Amino acid sequence: MVKGFFRALRNPVRIVVFVTRGHCLYCNETVEIVEKLASISPELIRVEKCECEVSSPEARSYKVDRHPAIVLRGEKEYWVRYFGIPSGYEFGSLVEDIVDVSRGEVELEESVKAAILAISKPVHIKVFVTPTCPYCPSAVRTAHKFAIVNTHIMADAVESLEFPDLARKYRVYAVPKVVINDVVEFEGALPERVFADKVLQALKVSEK
Repeated sequence: MVKGFFRALRNPVRIVVFVTRGHCLYCNETVEIVEKLASISPELIRVEKCECEVSSPEARSYKVDRHPAIVLRGEKEYWVRYFGIPSGYEFGSLVEDIVDVSRGEVELEESVKAAILAISKPVHIKVFVTPTCPYCPSAVRTAHKFAIVNTHIMADAVESLEFPDLARKYRVYAVPKVVINDVVEFEGALPERVFADKVLQALKVSEK
């Protein structure tokens, strides 16, 4: 199935994976997943493993503050990120994200794409997920599409069970839980148009 998706790859993709030698739940498994994906299309997908602490220059340059983390980069410096192992339903999100990053384009309604393209200030979207949540990939994919359309947008898929401190901080009681710029939040997989409106709402609140 993955091979079929990867036939749509167009340009090289770097999968930058951050792990640590210390205690790191699922770091080894995360590396195995991305290396297996890269082996399917080695001419276009390259894995860069950074075994480094969050205080390192490498981690700081990618704004990575916990492990394991994955950052997808293509012809542009996208902020398409995963924190925690991309397993279960999130594996499919990762595969589709790799294709979109490779192509540098996404499927979005033109009006939604125009609204996202017009954003000129930083946006940080966190999508809290679990591997067994069937609705989470929709929210993750929408957030990551926005990050591919506009590099002012950083979009994270955060595995809430691996990072209970973040889940508590952002009051994650159900998934997907989406937090935008720490000022707007919602639960559930909203339509892309409504999701975009929430992003614009967060920008307005941040300006106050």
